Amino acid sequence: MNYSYIVGLDVGKKSFDASLMSSDEEELCHRRFANSESGIHSLLDWVSSRVTTLDRALFCAENMGSYVTSLCLCSQQLGFSLALECPLAIKKSIGLQRGKNDRVDAFRIASYAVSRHRKLKLYKLPDKNLVQLRAWMCIRDNLVKQKVSAIKLLEITTETSVLTNLSACRTFLEGQLSMIKEKISYVEQEMEKIINSSVLLAENYELLTSIKGIGMINAIVLLCVTDNFRRFSDPRKFACYCGVAPFEHTSGTSIRGKTRTSQLANREVKVYLTRAAITAMVWDPQLKAYYKKKTGEGKHKASVINAIRAKIIARCFAVIKRRTPFVTLRA
Repeated sequence: MNYSYIVGLDVGKKSFDASLMSSDEEELCHRRFANSESGIHSLLDWVSSRVTTLDRALFCAENMGSYVTSLCLCSQQLGFSLALECPLAIKKSIGLQRGKNDRVDAFRIASYAVSRHRKLKLYKLPDKNLVQLRAWMCIRDNLVKQKVSAIKLLEITTETSVLTNLSACRTFLEGQLSMIKEKISYVEQEMEKIINSSVLLAENYELLTSIKGIGMINAIVLLCVTDNFRRFSDPRKFACYCGVAPFEHTSGTSIRGKTRTSQLANREVKVYLTRAAITAMVWDPQLKAYYKKKTGEGKHKASVINAIRAKIIARCFAVIKRRTPFVTLRA
């Protein structure tokens, strides 16, 4: 849709700056509002007094996580067009800049949206079940870190116990470790309940876990990151997002760098995919044979593991598209 006006929003914790810009990239006015429901209503009244209709205005903001929650909810309730963009994408598109403040940032966001408004995707509220899964995954990640820390402390205490009696310390740490494990088990049970409560989530979960290397946690991570496979339609785009897709690094005759993956990626998802690849190399005959063959040819182990990550991504998207479980074949 073509928009006659663009509103760039630089969102902070307590307030946000708004820059109203015409389609020819001329700033018409600027104002600051409170980052609250009442502040967003004031924003809409302010824009409405300066444009013919809100339907011709596009609001664009950086995706700042919880800071844009009120803005997202109001966009769905009040029916105005909102696009959330990656802050890094906006920063990289601006070019060479000097200095910054909230008003300038709002202007730059509006300029970014003016030049790309035909390609911007309007924000839609995520599925409630996926929001719950993401919250439980954050809690589980935190508990796993506590578990690793407790295990290390227990090992240190055990090694130091040769110097003196540390049985009380060991008992305390063992009790703490047991409690953390119980909490992790409880979190995983809650995630299973959420998955089973949704037919589409449960179906996709079963399809994903039919792939060797994709267990419960890896499947949930993929469901959350891909928005239940609605955010990405192409496995190659998802591989690029995860930092799995290799890119050429050459220029003319002087630069002949190795083909390598980009650092601009979701590294957390890449870690989960690495674990999946390592597990698949053990239990999948095809991937196990592939790993032995490539390493035998002199390929670097990390390069081969990255190729296996890409194969697993391709398998995930294939089973979702075909709606049939993955069939493991012999090498």
